[in-house]
Amino acid sequence: MNRILSIVFCLLSMSFFTLGCGNLTKDNVVSLTQEGSGAVIAKMDETKTVYTFSYDRRMDPAEDVKMYAPFLKYLERTTGYQFKLRPMASNENLIEELGNGRVDVAAIGTLSYLQAHQKYGVRVIARGITEQDKAEYRALIITSANSNIKSIQGLKGKTFAFGSDTSTQGHLIPRIMLYQEGVNLTDLAGYTFAGSHFDTANAVISGRYSAGGIQDTLGRELANKGLVRILAESEEFPSSTISVSSSLPPDIVKNIQQALLAFEPRGKDKEILYHWEQTEMPLGFVASTDQDFKKARNWAVRLGLFSGGTE
Repeated sequence: MNRILSIVFCLLSMSFFTLGCGNLTKDNVVSLTQEGSGAVIAKMDETKTVYTFSYDRRMDPAEDVKMYAPFLKYLERTTGYQFKLRPMASNENLIEELGNGRVDVAAIGTLSYLQAHQKYGVRVIARGITEQDKAEYRALIITSANSNIKSIQGLKGKTFAFGSDTSTQGHLIPRIMLYQEGVNLTDLAGYTFAGSHFDTANAVISGRYSAGGIQDTLGRELANKGLVRILAESEEFPSSTISVSSSLPPDIVKNIQQALLAFEPRGKDKEILYHWEQTEMPLGFVASTDQDFKKARNWAVRLGLFSGGTE
């Protein structure tokens, strides 16, 4: 099993680097793919402003790009604007890029949004609708299928894999779950930030870490395949956001929000998409404001992940 996972990981890593993500600049972005290979490339009018879209890593890097490229085609067709897709290189920070206007629009989780809102005035305009037809989601704590760990309290003295340090389902919510069961980071034998939900799953399935915090949709899929066992499921928190830079003009923001609310990934827009069901907004979007994040903000402050005041 470990050898197979290593091979898969290497192949995915190779596909990632072929994207050129390691040398990204503002002007070096991934174009929408050509006709016949997935999405359709936009007809670019050089006289128009091009808006840059980025995202928190979710799955493996190549799959993330394939999922978001046709979604940008939808936004272009609906708004009349032009978009470029910009994956973040490993040495780049999406919160900072969104805050300083080098990224205009981004799909980011709650914790990333809270930090970006406080530091840069980034605005949330929509939240994703999950498979449960809600604009909320949960996180799971998973362990390997053959693990003898029976509960969260049984993680004391064990190792733990979080996703990105700015991830909501991969870090914030698992930290809340550990805290509620009396497990502190110092009670663990060790922990890591694997980078994404995919990387966390790999770390647990391979046996390199005893348990991990992960996106609920992916975690259930892996459990159904017998690759992991679910230790615990969290309460609901606001789902992933579409947030915009504070420098984006209000009329542009309004038009993008309207396009998001009109998006029908299982209806009229289904045919242009690529595995959109694997995203955290499989049923589209609802409008959202900062008030939706009160509970998450209070928890993030309590756990020392966010310096803003509680409400």
